[in-house]
Amino acid sequence: METTKRPINPIVKLLEPDLKELIAQKNFRALKDAISEWLPQDIADLIRSLSPEEGVILFRLLPRKLQSEVFSEFDPDTQEYILRNLTSEQIKAVLSEMDPDDRTELFEELPPSLTKTLLNLLSPEDRRETLELLGYPKGSVGRLMTPDYVAIRPDMKVYEALEHVRKTGIDAETIDVLYVVDKDGRLLDDLPLRKLILADWDATIESLMDYKVISINATEDQEEAVKIFQKYDLVALPVTDSEGYLLGIVTVDDILDVLTEEQTEDFTKFTAIEAKPIGLEVITHLKEIPFRKLYRSRVVWLLLLLIMDLATGGIIQHFEEMIAKYVVLVTFLPVLVDTAGNAGSQAATLVIRALAVGTVQLRDWLLLLGKEFLVAVALGLTMGLGISVMGIIRGGFQVAQVVILGMILNVIVGCLIGVILPFLFSRFRIDPATVSAPLLTTLADIVGTAIYLGLAYFMLN
Repeated sequence: METTKRPINPIVKLLEPDLKELIAQKNFRALKDAISEWLPQDIADLIRSLSPEEGVILFRLLPRKLQSEVFSEFDPDTQEYILRNLTSEQIKAVLSEMDPDDRTELFEELPPSLTKTLLNLLSPEDRRETLELLGYPKGSVGRLMTPDYVAIRPDMKVYEALEHVRKTGIDAETIDVLYVVDKDGRLLDDLPLRKLILADWDATIESLMDYKVISINATEDQEEAVKIFQKYDLVALPVTDSEGYLLGIVTVDDILDVLTEEQTEDFTKFTAIEAKPIGLEVITHLKEIPFRKLYRSRVVWLLLLLIMDLATGGIIQHFEEMIAKYVVLVTFLPVLVDTAGNAGSQAATLVIRALAVGTVQLRDWLLLLGKEFLVAVALGLTMGLGISVMGIIRGGFQVAQVVILGMILNVIVGCLIGVILPFLFSRFRIDPATVSAPLLTTLADIVGTAIYLGLAYFMLN
């Protein structure tokens, strides 16, 4: 079982030796009494700190409802290990108590053979619910939503709606917001519970409605849901089909998980790490990732970049006669191309983040390109001034002219590449985060080397 080490509750850390002693003594009654009132997050942290065998023993002792809450806190590898060490009845109990969205997320991560086995352990209703959620595209809002919400009708009185909440709200994901639907199930509005509590009990639900509900289609990408949550400061978001029928809701805790996952994914892409062979745990669970998987996640991009870098060598070889005459030129080459690569990475980071949060659209590419050109000219002039003194000292005024102009042009070109590539990738429906820093640096090396040596050839010869 692969475990994730993270800071845990100091009380849990303090009691850990005593609890391990109870496990060794097989004093399970005392062990169960000791932790049954703990928070699920603290119990999960405790299990992570134990050996795999001790962790399974402790997990089995938990009450059924608490088991499902603790189980939802584990990473996929830990969940799989625990499932393989439980009986069919124990697995059935855990899965039946899990929230539908958590259960769907679990099945997404497990091997297909194990998923098939687990589906057969579910009740017909839970199996239908899970298969329905799994039917939506991977990464869509439909995979996130839970069908456990409270819906009310517009013709209800306030007191009737509150009585309905008391009867059905116990199994709902949240009752902070109630959803108003028509007789066919189409979403009409959403009402905060607070509004009902403060309203006249004999008023109708329709009299409280403003028909300004924010919703999202089940087939939309999860990132769209994140943007909506951020824009409207929601705690829950209703999910509908193309005809407006209410299918479920997405809550803010699920969105926080998605946000963390998306940011981690973008981070791996921007650093030219292929997360697919190992999952996003390459960043968050680095100590537990096997050598073979780490190697696979990084070697492909490095090989591609190596092939691209060979072009730089070819350019240098083409100007070898001039370089032999002006050897001092080579001493400035790393500085020029690295500065251009750094400037390009800065520009790309700004554009990629703006595209991700939706403050910049694909149609804004020309405006951003013109603005970046002005910034790049200013940066290039500053960097050219910065390197001018060393250029004169090392190579004299004639060489310094080449170095200064080469620096200015390299910074400008690097910045423009950094702006253009994210928009170009977005245009062809490729995640702009794929414009990795190593890719930009390599392109800057190739283009920058050609610009610098080309300038030297014409200005010095």
